[in-house]
Amino acid sequence: MGPFFALERLNSHRAFKSTAQFAPGYRGFESDMSESWAISSFLPFLLTLFLTGGVFTKTFETPYTPRTYDAIWATLNDTLGGRLQVLRPWAAVCYVDDPLYDPVQCQIILANYTNDTARKDIPSALLWTNWESCGYDNGCALNYFNPQPVSGATCYQGTTPSYSIAILSAEDASNVVKWATANNVKLTIKNTGHDYLGRSSGPDTLQVFTHYLKNVVYVASFVPQGLLAAPVPAVTIGGGAQLEEIYTVLEEYNVSAVLGGCLTVGAAGGFIQGGGHSILSPAYGLAVDNLLEVQIVTADGVIRTINAVQDSDLFWAVRGGGAGSWGIIVSITVAALPPTAISISSLTIEPNATQDLQTLGTNFIALLGKYQNQIMNSGVTSFTAFIAEIYSLGFLWPAEQASVSMLYPLFDEIRALSSNYTILSNFTQESMYSSISAAILEDVGPNMNSIDFYGGSVVLASRFVPHSMLESPETIQSVAEAVWEGIQIVTAPMEDDPNGVFNPQISAALFGEMPTATKHQVNDTGANPGFYDAAWHVAYAGAWTVGTNQSTYRSLTQAVHNAVGPLTALGLTGSYQNEGSAWETHWKEAFFGYKYDQLLQIKQKYDPDNFFTTYKVCREVENDEVD
Repeated sequence: MGPFFALERLNSHRAFKSTAQFAPGYRGFESDMSESWAISSFLPFLLTLFLTGGVFTKTFETPYTPRTYDAIWATLNDTLGGRLQVLRPWAAVCYVDDPLYDPVQCQIILANYTNDTARKDIPSALLWTNWESCGYDNGCALNYFNPQPVSGATCYQGTTPSYSIAILSAEDASNVVKWATANNVKLTIKNTGHDYLGRSSGPDTLQVFTHYLKNVVYVASFVPQGLLAAPVPAVTIGGGAQLEEIYTVLEEYNVSAVLGGCLTVGAAGGFIQGGGHSILSPAYGLAVDNLLEVQIVTADGVIRTINAVQDSDLFWAVRGGGAGSWGIIVSITVAALPPTAISISSLTIEPNATQDLQTLGTNFIALLGKYQNQIMNSGVTSFTAFIAEIYSLGFLWPAEQASVSMLYPLFDEIRALSSNYTILSNFTQESMYSSISAAILEDVGPNMNSIDFYGGSVVLASRFVPHSMLESPETIQSVAEAVWEGIQIVTAPMEDDPNGVFNPQISAALFGEMPTATKHQVNDTGANPGFYDAAWHVAYAGAWTVGTNQSTYRSLTQAVHNAVGPLTALGLTGSYQNEGSAWETHWKEAFFGYKYDQLLQIKQKYDPDNFFTTYKVCREVENDEVD
């Protein structure tokens, strides 16, 4: 285990050892918040997948009765080689009163319930179980800490789609879209199920399972279709390929690419459609800044190869304009960058418990803010996590971009404050990893997996902090106070260590991997303009599992949503949609900024009937609160 994220490994992932076929499984979500919040925020956001303008021009029917095929569904099944599956939640076989209860199959699931490989490979499973459920206790989950068969409870379908169809090609995707539009059947799209907004799932839908589009091909001389330009090295990535598989190919060909750090992410799905930040972003920009071409099937069933000259408006929109809005992405082609060694530094710091922890916490955030613009402008990615009373810091950067001496002023100030803060661990090594692939595969990825609580439930909320807010002592202090206040809000429901809540957990994190190198290209993609202006992406989180009572569940999810309030009060309203809140109140402004209207026009051009959406709510909101 490498030194980045100097965190205790909180979860033990066991090897997925089943060769059985799992047809049972998927999810739906509904708010437990007030009616006004749910209607004004969550419903419009999910009904429109950000880009519908609030009006449906076509009503999509629910699939036919589960576990039966009629002639229409049989046609789809035959067209795609018999790959149509009926889905029930993955854990249904562990619910004793469920018709699917199977003690033998249940043992396999129990052994792999928190295993990310198992969850990614199963159509009916997502990485976080709250997105498999239609609100509190309305899914089919097991206890994360001790998964066991469940007696005396119902396994609800939740948001698990009624059917799933695996696609193996662009032609498959086209056939599915044409069939679904002809029969008014709503689609959802899943690769791995790594999505903090639950966009990989939807009740009463046909799931398009892209997980088997695994091709990853290095192309030494690539020219986008229709473009008169000099060839460049590139990597073409299938719609189902995961970062772990992609980085392995990059390592083989000794090249780099601007991609994420969590190995359970699929590069061609929500990651690229949300913008995609990376350890390399301060030096090379967002993932979408390095995207050369996309093969996509749009709502008319047409297989399109889009780039800077072919359907260029759609290409602009796909690059950050919202996951699931534009079509089924079959593959993407990204720039292959020169190889680069990765330097690394990490510190674990404990504030002096005899002093005022609020003052120490706020001052420490302000100290980090004082140096953040300089650090990121040097091509260095920073990460700070707050876990109970511990601060965990990590820095990574391409070795040729900067020397570790760039961090010395910050380190010197921390050492000078030894009466306030104790350095529990400190590790620094220049060029520690020979490549970005090695850094991700050996260090960052495994550490991220260890704290992602696969098989538990997680919600996030986030805000961008622009460079301008970290330029003067006054504004830095204001940001620090707001961040710390948010931490107190999100940790309040955990104070009494309620049953089922992960404790300790990362309550907040400061991500400093923003696209400094390409901030002048803000209008070249559909990505949130706040991304390009940001120095920090501040994210708050809450995690829990089965056994959490409804009151605690509500308090925790409400607290995560409210935690961004102090930053919002400073006028900081932008958020990274892939790591934002499903209940974001002003979601157009937060996730898309001034680009929303242009994105809407493109949406109406290529999908006038609003076929591609991520509508997930399970039923109408009728009372003040929804269970």
